[in-house]
Amino acid sequence: MVKITTLSELTIDGKLSLGPGASSKDLFGFYGDDLRAWFHGQRAAHDAIMVGAGTVRSDDPELTVRHAAGANPLRVIPCSLGDLPSDCGLLRDGVATLIAVSRKASPEIIAALEARAHVEVIVCGEDQVDLSALMAALEARGVRSLIVEGGSRLLHALHALGLVSRIIIKQIPIIAGAEDAPTYLRASPSGPALSLSRWRLEELFVLSGVAISIYSPFEAAA
Repeated sequence: MVKITTLSELTIDGKLSLGPGASSKDLFGFYGDDLRAWFHGQRAAHDAIMVGAGTVRSDDPELTVRHAAGANPLRVIPCSLGDLPSDCGLLRDGVATLIAVSRKASPEIIAALEARAHVEVIVCGEDQVDLSALMAALEARGVRSLIVEGGSRLLHALHALGLVSRIIIKQIPIIAGAEDAPTYLRASPSGPALSLSRWRLEELFVLSGVAISIYSPFEAAA
């Protein structure tokens, strides 16, 4: 079974960015090198790293290990139609990337993605990516640990399916003040509902003036 850790930056008012359409990278400027090194160390400690297609479009993330020692994790992007920007860094930098699509993705789009030497495409689901099936496919490839860095709809779906084993929150000491900025969890119109769950605080520490809290499911810790 793949152990999933979610890692998110949240402002004091619970936002993932400073405003609608803003990049979450803007929050990185509010902390220093020690936290940056710890953050990239978390990436290096996992077999794979995942973000949603919306995060790719808004942030154009690298999802690599740059500020700590260690190998890059396999990058995993669930994108039901496979319609990622053709010029995004994930498709151009030569780092191993797995893109999960649904059966609604066109053969032309899949072929264009597979034409990138470092990109593998797998089909998981009918109308949208089946995250449980994707986790099974990752496990079959030897992935045992996965870190997920957003976005809010992907995080919501993973929690709704009960797939999350650990939560890490970096509490950035600012108030975004934008009511329509994305929050930590946001339901997809067609996604599963989120039930009440209880979590145990396992660790709390401060780096660069940022509080880092780590949680595990209450039942698992009992």
